[in-house]
Amino acid sequence: MKTKPALLFLAVLVIGVYSCKKDSSNGSIIGKWSIVKTVYQSAKDTTIYGTEADYYNFASDGGLSIQDHPDSYTGKFSQSGTNSVGITIYTVDGHGMGVVTAPAIFTISYLAGGNITLTSPPYPSGQEVVYLKK
Repeated sequence: MKTKPALLFLAVLVIGVYSCKKDSSNGSIIGKWSIVKTVYQSAKDTTIYGTEADYYNFASDGGLSIQDHPDSYTGKFSQSGTNSVGITIYTVDGHGMGVVTAPAIFTISYLAGGNITLTSPPYPSGQEVVYLKK
């Protein structure tokens, strides 16, 4: 008789564990993220809010595409654990030549609940903080 309550408890436990939906954005930046805002911190802070069309798309193969107002960029990224992400951007200059930026290592200062905050290194011209959401 004691085995029936134990089996019932085990069945409820197994169903509960497998029925819980996990937030797929926790711990991973892979996917398309809308730009909420970008804050440029320098002598005078400037905040630029994203539009519905603005995004960062981190592909599982390391590809990156960014649409930020009228500007579109492609590049590559690599994630070092959950603490930082290296971003290299490819752009085309005014002469149609491809230009590659040096990799910028952004700190992932927040990644949970469908939100990411990326903070650039402190450049002499200031620092950039990008707020993204799923």
